Amino acid sequence: MQATHGSFVPPPRAGRSPAAASVVDELSAAFDAPRKSADVPTDDASRRLTELLPATGAILGGFALVDGAAALMAKGAVELTPDSFRPVCPASDGFYNFGKGLGDSLLGAEGAEYRPLVIEALLRLRLEVCVLESFVYEAIIPFIERKGVGWILPFRETIDTVIAGTVFAVAINFILFGTTKILAVLSIYHDFLIGAPLRLIGYAVFPEPRQPEPAPFIQINWPGQEASVPEAQQPQEEEEEREPPVLPLAVFGGICKGYGIFAEVVKNVLEGLDTFVGRYLAFTSVAYVGFKWAHFRLFNDFFGI
Repeated sequence: MQATHGSFVPPPRAGRSPAAASVVDELSAAFDAPRKSADVPTDDASRRLTELLPATGAILGGFALVDGAAALMAKGAVELTPDSFRPVCPASDGFYNFGKGLGDSLLGAEGAEYRPLVIEALLRLRLEVCVLESFVYEAIIPFIERKGVGWILPFRETIDTVIAGTVFAVAINFILFGTTKILAVLSIYHDFLIGAPLRLIGYAVFPEPRQPEPAPFIQINWPGQEASVPEAQQPQEEEEEREPPVLPLAVFGGICKGYGIFAEVVKNVLEGLDTFVGRYLAFTSVAYVGFKWAHFRLFNDFFGI
């Protein structure tokens, strides 16, 4: 853009957005009108043009920034919005498809009227599990790949590590509070329907030797009552040695026993996680955030690093 003695020369239209072109045309007409009028001296028009040049440059610069941002968006930079966000949840989708197929096979043609209710329940479960799965795969893993894990409890805090820890600690409360309850309930049903029967089969094939009960730490013998002998000190009857099962039965029993024990361990772990999240996660998060900010503000140079 150049000004030569009261005239306004607009920049070429190439590369300008429609809004920028409209503003430039209006400014050009406004600047040329006083010059063409016989009542307004040429020097006055030049003075007005000179006063308006900074504002004109700012407006055109703003349109240039908008055009540049639009060009970046067109090249593949997508802004996350509730409409554009599509979480990827392969495990949740697999669980939904498995439950849907199982429900259809159990209901059959006679229970078709209950199919919408089953689908609705499965969709709710899929949504809850997808919240955690999407947060792990699309937020936690990419962030750790970029930043590492040094922001969790570094020797020297920076504003970046403090903000990262604060956001993560607050977000994890909302993500885990409902999801762990769903996972715990699913693990209980899984252990009850699959794990417990498999454990019964496994222990029937490979019975465990009976373990004696340990002696009590404190034992009271009332007057006139015979002192009880701990079971561990009582003579043990020798158990008859059983012949090992045949190979196919042994393999089958080992698989059943192993998966049954695995299902019980998973149930106990998820129940413990749900108990921790429901009772202590909020307090732990507040303590963690408070410690990071205190470290950053008060004793950031304590370690001398």
